[in-house]
Amino acid sequence: MKLNHFIYAKCKTIHPNRLLLKLYKNKINVYDSVYQKEELYLKIKKEDYERLKKEIVTQKFVYVSETGFFKIKQNLTPLRILILVCFLLFTNFFSQVIVKVEVIHSNKEIRALVSKALESEGIHIWSFKKDYNTLQESKQKILAMHKNELEWIEIENVGMKYIVRIEERILKEFPEEKNYCHIVASKSGIIESIMSTKGEILVHEGQYVAEGEPLISGEIKWNEEVKDNVCASGSVYAEVWYETNVSLPKDYEVIDKTGKKRWNFSVETESGKYKIFKSRLKNYETESKMLFHFFNFTFYWDTEYETTKTSGTYTLESGTQKALELADEKIKAKFLENEQIKLRKVLKNTINDSTIDVEIFYSVIENIGISKEYTIAIEKEGS
Repeated sequence: MKLNHFIYAKCKTIHPNRLLLKLYKNKINVYDSVYQKEELYLKIKKEDYERLKKEIVTQKFVYVSETGFFKIKQNLTPLRILILVCFLLFTNFFSQVIVKVEVIHSNKEIRALVSKALESEGIHIWSFKKDYNTLQESKQKILAMHKNELEWIEIENVGMKYIVRIEERILKEFPEEKNYCHIVASKSGIIESIMSTKGEILVHEGQYVAEGEPLISGEIKWNEEVKDNVCASGSVYAEVWYETNVSLPKDYEVIDKTGKKRWNFSVETESGKYKIFKSRLKNYETESKMLFHFFNFTFYWDTEYETTKTSGTYTLESGTQKALELADEKIKAKFLENEQIKLRKVLKNTINDSTIDVEIFYSVIENIGISKEYTIAIEKEGS
C-alpha cells in the first residue's frame, strides 16, 4: 500500500485567495490551508511542492515539516530507535510472563491431575506465554494421556494468567454397533492391482469395472451361502483417464534472486504495514519474521532479497512443455499414496496472438475403492 506523502509549506502574502487561485490554475492540489500573520500555510503533496518552487517563481515557498507517518520517520534517529526498541522489548518481556495458572473444577483430584499435566507441558507460574498452536498441542497431549479421566479441556490466556476449564469424562457402557460395507468403484477404469484386508475380492487384474461396481464384498460366502458380514477394507488401484486443457500467456516474466540481501524493520498497525527505514534495494522481495506484539502494533524483522526481472516469449514447443509441467502439478496435487501418472499425451496445441492452448490426455493409476455401507435383515425369533 503506497502512502500519500504530504508536507506543510508556507509563503508570505497579503492576497491569500489570489495565491490559492493561482495554485488551482497550475493544477496543484491544496488539501488544507491556514492564513495567519500574513503567512499562508499549505498542506500539499511532496511532488507538488517541487513543482511549486519551479512554476511559481513570483512567490517564495518555505518547507515547514512532514505530516503523519513521514513526520515520525523523519524524527527517528538511531539512538531514539534503540531506546524505543529496548523499552518495547523490556515491556514485551514482562507482558509475556505468566504469574498465575487457575484450574477450575469441583473435583480436587481432577484439579491436581490437570495441574501436574500442565506442569509437564511447561505451563506454570513464571513461565512464558505459549502461542495458540503450542497450547493446542499441549491440550491434545493432556487429553491423550488422560483419555479415561478427561472429556474436554480449554486453556484461556487472560492478561498474565491462564484460566484452565475442564470437563470430567464419565464412562458409559454402550451396546456394540456393527457396520457392514462393500468396497465399490468410485470411477470407471481397468484394475491394476487389488489387495483386501477384510472381505471377499470380486474382481481381478486387467478387468474393466464401471463406476459403482462392487470390488470387495462385505459378505463372506461359502458354497454361495452368506456365512458372515463384515465391513470390507482394502486398496484397489485402477487405470483411469482424464482430458485437461491448459491456457497460458505467450509472454512471461521470470523473477530471480541475485543473492544480495539487506535487513530492515517494519511495523504493522490496523491501517497497514510500514517499513521503518527506506530500502537500499531497487527491486526486492521481503520475508518478515515477527519480533513482538505491543498493544495494536506488531514489529517485524525484515530480510529484503534483491531480485531481477527477465521477460520472455514462449515458442509453441517451450509453451507446450510449460503447459505439461503445470498440468502435471495439478494432477499430482490430488494424488494419494502410490498413485501415479502412467501415460500422458498432447492431443492438440495451438499458438494464438496472446496465449498458447494445450489439450492433454492422461492415463493415471488411482485408488478407486470407496466404502459403501449396507444393512442386513435380522430374523426375529418365532417368525
